[in-house]
Amino acid sequence: MPGPKPKHEIELKTEEERKLRKTANSRTAAHGEVVRAQILVTAYDHPEWTNQQIAQYARCTDRTVRKWRQRWVEKRSIEDLPRSGAPRRFSP
Repeated sequence: MPGPKPKHEIELKTEEERKLRKTANSRTAAHGEVVRAQILVTAYDHPEWTNQQIAQYARCTDRTVRKWRQRWVEKRSIEDLPRSGAPRRFSP
């Protein structure tokens, strides 16, 4: 698919790569974390792919790919940000 070159290039250290690959292949991790890890590992393995190609491979939108590539470059994390709203009524 033709498209612009991704703005944020993914660079992983050995330990980060190992953890992301483990999460991407996990069957017990949260689905959101698995998709984020798949996006980052795919972007690392195929730097020539566009965001649209990665989105198609990870079965998500290109907006999601752009968001998590940018967040990885800024924070080096696949964790969600705190959400707004009413506080929890029940403890975990």
